[in-house]
Amino acid sequence: MSRRWNKLWIGLVIGTLLPAIAFFLVYYIGYGANNTFVDFIRQTFNIMMLTKILSLCVLPNLAVFYFFLNREFWYATRGIILATMLCTVGIFIINFMF
Repeated sequence: MSRRWNKLWIGLVIGTLLPAIAFFLVYYIGYGANNTFVDFIRQTFNIMMLTKILSLCVLPNLAVFYFFLNREFWYATRGIILATMLCTVGIFIINFMF
């Protein structure tokens, strides 16, 4: 893999999209046939599972983090860390504000 992947914004984009894709997969696999996406959000929010599911959806960032770390793509690794921290702040806001 070339060094063109070693950019902060690439790590940030991957680190932001991966949890979103994981969250959509959780919805689609677990609830997709029975509920709409909005109903899924409401249902998980009402039973206080939304932040727990969101927290688990950030875990795929760990695999990408180690992949970039082993390739010594330091800037992309920083982007993954930044995206994970932004997701964590968002989860805290959802957890404590609502």
